[in-house]
Amino acid sequence: MSEYIIKPGIGLNEICFGATMDDCRDYFGQPEEELKEEFEGEEYISWYYDEGEMVLCFEGSENFRLGTVIINNKNATLDNEKIMGKSLDEIKKYLKKNNYVGVEETVEEDPSSAMRIINVDDLECNFMFTHDILDGVQWSYLWEDDETPRWPTIQ
Repeated sequence: MSEYIIKPGIGLNEICFGATMDDCRDYFGQPEEELKEEFEGEEYISWYYDEGEMVLCFEGSENFRLGTVIINNKNATLDNEKIMGKSLDEIKKYLKKNNYVGVEETVEEDPSSAMRIINVDDLECNFMFTHDILDGVQWSYLWEDDETPRWPTIQ
């Protein structure tokens, strides 16, 4: 796949959060690897594509519908702009310009890892940096309230 259009709260390219595994397989093809995990009592299935540059995560509690996407491909775009490789400061300026709230920056406890994450509640999104350079984005669907997912549809 050559195009990765990040749509916070909505999905990736033409696939929306809430899509079935069959819908995702029809659109993206067969994953190169599938991993089944359990975390805090929740079952997940993760599909890895393009040697790990894209991961689709399906949540057991939501009937294994698409719940999270992780991208670390250099061709990923956000608002029609390639974002991988941008600096921490550039992403902070982007978030401030768009008036996103709930922005929280964390630094990994191991200083040698040089990892930073900016979490944006408004977008249900994490921007992941190594040595202050963006090298990954993880995002999910939005919420109506604490218990009700807001499943999107492509307009």
